[in-house]
Amino acid sequence: MISDTVLARIIYSSGIGDAALVRLDVLSIYLLEELRQCGMLDHMCFKGGNSLRKIIARRPSRFSRDLDFVDASYHQTTDEGISVEDYYLKLLERLDGQTYHDVHWKLLPLTDDDLKGDTLHVDAHFFIHGARAEEGWEKVKDNVLSFQCSFRRPILLPPQRMPLREESWFKELEFKPSEIPVLQIEESIAEKVRAAFQRTNPRDIFDLNEYGGLVFDTELVRSMSILKCWQDRGLYTGKYNFDPEEFFAKLRTENYNWDALKNQVAKHAWIEPKTLVESVKKRYEFLSSLPELEVNLCQDRAQKRQDIHDQLWESCKTKNNT
Repeated sequence: MISDTVLARIIYSSGIGDAALVRLDVLSIYLLEELRQCGMLDHMCFKGGNSLRKIIARRPSRFSRDLDFVDASYHQTTDEGISVEDYYLKLLERLDGQTYHDVHWKLLPLTDDDLKGDTLHVDAHFFIHGARAEEGWEKVKDNVLSFQCSFRRPILLPPQRMPLREESWFKELEFKPSEIPVLQIEESIAEKVRAAFQRTNPRDIFDLNEYGGLVFDTELVRSMSILKCWQDRGLYTGKYNFDPEEFFAKLRTENYNWDALKNQVAKHAWIEPKTLVESVKKRYEFLSSLPELEVNLCQDRAQKRQDIHDQLWESCKTKNNT
């Protein structure tokens, strides 16, 4: 584990007032390494805010408490792939009660009911610089990295392996960070569009703006956004799977709790909400007009038109290969 002195320097230079959040950011690199060592990264694809921060974005700015993945094992083995329970057992075997690079790990146990959903969520507690889990360790909240793996299938495009963005403190690590399988940029953005449409979380708007600074295929993003909204409605109860008018109407500063976001963003990277919202509206204007095939899928709330879904998916794969 990097020294207290180096860790203190990272915290000081982060621009974040929450030292525990910065420690989580550092420890996530150690957790990624353990996932690689036990072979789990061969079956998962990195996604979400941490993949944006650590791999995709031009400048890392928003910190995250979670490491989010999506299961990709069904592409590689049997049609069923690796089960939720299999993933959990791999995590237990590799991490629970084990120490690597002076980082001691303890996992909160899960019940059978916890393993029945379409997302595996495991809280990994870490103890550094010689500390170990003592009585009541499970009640401590500032040393918890949340591991999540979604089993909402399928991944639309083949994952790609990419290196972590080089940090100055990487030279202090006991290992060289490896390349990580990650969603292609267009699919990552489509996931975030779905999230922004189905909920009102300011981090979705911030992340969309970060993605907006990249070069990407807007038609591919639009089509995959529709596919993902059809595949997974989450808790959204609206009339359509996706509605451009509703998406843009929701983009109003008063609809979001910006204070919650401000605690996750470095001071030098903070963008005023009004500016942020207007930037997202302008960058994602391409979502405002949908071709007929996508409109039909948006209107298929009952998910009966698998044929339209498959036709649109095939067009995405073809476009991605050209």
